[in-house]
Amino acid sequence: MSSKLLVYLWAGPTTLPGLLIAFFTRLSRGRCEVREGILGACGGFAKWLLSARWVKAEAMTLGHVILARGVEEMEDHWRHERQHVRQAEVWGPAFIPAYIVASAWASLRGGHYYKDNWFERDAERRS
Repeated sequence: MSSKLLVYLWAGPTTLPGLLIAFFTRLSRGRCEVREGILGACGGFAKWLLSARWVKAEAMTLGHVILARGVEEMEDHWRHERQHVRQAEVWGPAFIPAYIVASAWASLRGGHYYKDNWFERDAERRS
C-alpha cells in the first residue's frame, strides 16, 4: 500500500465530514476542484455553512477538504488552509478533538480561542 494512501486513510475520519459538505456544495451549484491532492469546495452550501452565525469563517479545512465562501476566499486562504491539511495528515482522527482542546486551552489562558489556538498559529507561521 502506498504511503500517500495511508495518509489519506489516517486523515479519513476528519475528511469524511468535509466530503459530505463538498457533496452538498456541488448539489447547490457550488464549485469543487482537486488541487495538490486536496478537494476545494466553495460557494453554494459551503458559503451558507461558513456564513452561519455559529461558524463565521471565510475558509476552513476538514482533512483533505478545504471549504471557502467563494473562489476569492479560496485563493486568499489556500496556503494557510493547506497547512491545516498537513496537520490533519499528522494528527489523523485526533485532529478535530485536538483543535477543540487547543481552542479551550487558549481561552483558559486568557487568549483568543481562534487567534491563540496552537493549530492556527502553526498554520500561519508555516504559510
